[in-house]
Amino acid sequence: MARSAWTSQARVAALTTIAAGALLIGTNITATTQAPDTAAALSGGWKLNEDASVNPNGPGGRGAAARGGGGGRGGGMSGPPPGGDLGREEMQRFNAHLALFRQAPALLGIQATAKDVLLIHDPDPARGLIYKHTTDNKKSTLPTAAGPIDIRVKWDGKTLRREIETKETLKVIEEYTPSADGKQLVVTVKTSSTMVRMPPVEITRVYDRVQ
Repeated sequence: MARSAWTSQARVAALTTIAAGALLIGTNITATTQAPDTAAALSGGWKLNEDASVNPNGPGGRGAAARGGGGGRGGGMSGPPPGGDLGREEMQRFNAHLALFRQAPALLGIQATAKDVLLIHDPDPARGLIYKHTTDNKKSTLPTAAGPIDIRVKWDGKTLRREIETKETLKVIEEYTPSADGKQLVVTVKTSSTMVRMPPVEITRVYDRVQ
């Protein structure tokens, strides 16, 4: 099998391994303290439930019309119009980052402790979709396929919050909240910009735990 040709079964197997407590593809998180109940509830392998989600991939994306009209707001747009002082290359980077964070991973792996979190949007390291963070709410710079981003990550009660910003003023806020019974994970995504006009979009992704 080619390196990039991960089958759904292979991805589920990889994420189930994470759920069992193993670290994936050599990426290492050192837990200096025992993970709190919330971090333990967040950890594991998750599969996107599109029927329960609202607009999981943003305007015009797959599943944009899911569950009524709320998810379809702005559905006719493929991307934001140019705005502010952004030039052509800046707008290309803006749209590349926007597409990156509006694309819902079909399978999601999480390994969390009180101080660290590892998010796996794709288990193939060649895709560059494995993110390691400390949850101290301090700004750090992270490389992505679309260019570097500034990011802050913290625990907000039972919710893990990621705040992402690019130099083109795209701001993305993601919140990860496990259900009380630990069987589902709700991820909300909000996007905004001070330089580019974007319609309000509701993105709520619901994930089922992979057993």
